[in-house]
Amino acid sequence: MSLLRNTNTHDSAGNPIGSVEGFLNTGNFNLEIAKGNVLGHSLKSKFGRNPAVGTTGFDTIWNGGGKYTGFDAVVAETVTIVSASADDASAGTGLRTLRLYGLDTNGVEQTEDIILNGITVVTSTLLYLRLDTAKGLTAGTLGYNVGDISIAQSTTTAVIFAVVPATYNSTMIAAYTIPSNKTGYLIVQRAAIANKNAATVAIRMQIRQPSSVFNVAGEAAMNSVGTGYVEQIFPVPQTLPAMTDLFIEAEASATVAVSAFFDIILVDN
Repeated sequence: MSLLRNTNTHDSAGNPIGSVEGFLNTGNFNLEIAKGNVLGHSLKSKFGRNPAVGTTGFDTIWNGGGKYTGFDAVVAETVTIVSASADDASAGTGLRTLRLYGLDTNGVEQTEDIILNGITVVTSTLLYLRLDTAKGLTAGTLGYNVGDISIAQSTTTAVIFAVVPATYNSTMIAAYTIPSNKTGYLIVQRAAIANKNAATVAIRMQIRQPSSVFNVAGEAAMNSVGTGYVEQIFPVPQTLPAMTDLFIEAEASATVAVSAFFDIILVDN
């Protein structure tokens, strides 16, 4: 059991929350958030995989290769969505529709559903300043996207927000931006060597608050013949102000796949 200061006396359904002398009585506060019982709070879990972390510098944990380019966006634009396979289309055997998750011009969360058209570019209706997640909604008989699906800004085409790797139906990007109407609290981060290649890996998180530059916010090492998994839990969560960018990156002694994850509590401002 844990006792937490009870600033909300009722859950999202209007029912009283049990308390002891003004403190919320809960066995698992994060579970109560996930259940929607803590008003103004939500959980965000981000996960990514880079299938070929290299040896000549740090690569972001995403499957777009090298550094993540989504944080290079300075203005909101429509985005283009295109697959490497003609099978990912409205009548195809692969993925047919895709949901985009991102931030609008003002940094507020938004979603949009896209009907894929295979190797022909589709353009979104909404404008995106950030976009770091896309998930498959419907598919043909195969049940998954046959080709890699790329999502980039329409005008500033070098800004590739996301790549959905073939067969995954979801982006794999260990990067995120705190929405403009929320504050984030980093509670845990994890990383693992994701295949059997022999390598040592340096893994670190980078954080950039608004009007600042990226700063390394922690670094660890993994070894394929020793500790191939690392986890850091923050007893006192790290505060992430609105519009803070963060990502996990790695460098290896030999080319190797690396996965990374982090969890954030989001609180409405």
